[in-house]
Amino acid sequence: MKRLTFLFPALLVISIQLQAQKQSNTKQPVLKNYSDSASYAIGLDIASNLIQNNLDSVLSAQNIALGIIDGMNKNNYKIHPDQAQIVAQGFFMKLQQQKREQDNKKYMSNIEKGKKFLEDNKKNPSVQVTPSGLQYIVIKEGKGPKPTANDQVTLHYEGTLIDGKVFDSSIQRGEPATFGVNQVIPGFSEAIMLMSVGSKYRVFIPQELAYGDRNAGSIEPYSTLIFDIEIIDIPTQTKSETTAQPSSKEVDAKSSETKKKK
Repeated sequence: MKRLTFLFPALLVISIQLQAQKQSNTKQPVLKNYSDSASYAIGLDIASNLIQNNLDSVLSAQNIALGIIDGMNKNNYKIHPDQAQIVAQGFFMKLQQQKREQDNKKYMSNIEKGKKFLEDNKKNPSVQVTPSGLQYIVIKEGKGPKPTANDQVTLHYEGTLIDGKVFDSSIQRGEPATFGVNQVIPGFSEAIMLMSVGSKYRVFIPQELAYGDRNAGSIEPYSTLIFDIEIIDIPTQTKSETTAQPSSKEVDAKSSETKKKK
């Protein structure tokens, strides 16, 4: 829900406007000063947000205003204030559940399409399948070290949907990306831990190892993803090796000390 923190100040404006309309059915409220104009502007802003969140069709402005009036008068409650918050939270939880159910029905076909794609794909003799269901093709095998879950990696990648649509690409941006192995979706993490520096793989990630029932930009829920990945470096391992190696000054000092002892 977007910007619902502004909901209650705006509803106060609604209640005032409704009271004014009851007092005069023929005359529209007049914006006499800056405070009146600001109040009206806030009301318009909140109305816009209610519409964006599809709440204008499920909430009653009259009953919202009535709740504000009773609350400010501190009497004549239709629902006790202690119960009101529980009712409101339950209402929004119900809306979210309905939204998830609608999305599940809407995007359920992505699961079937992904399963069929992966079933057909693994018939390719070049495709290897891990116990988790991750599929990959080795395009080029590197000879460097492999990253662990605690490492950072620098790599080039291009992600596509099974229909070939590119949704993200460091290659197109012309700059490799660096991030933690455990900071990405599970299937991507698993794939890069299989790869050595210098390797290039094509990886096929089932939806349950990708974003599952979540939206991610142009990626719909339950989407199977394909990535071309090339590991360039493991900065955390490179840094450790550099730290472990003695400097030239330290080597010269040790050499001089050895000569003195002789």
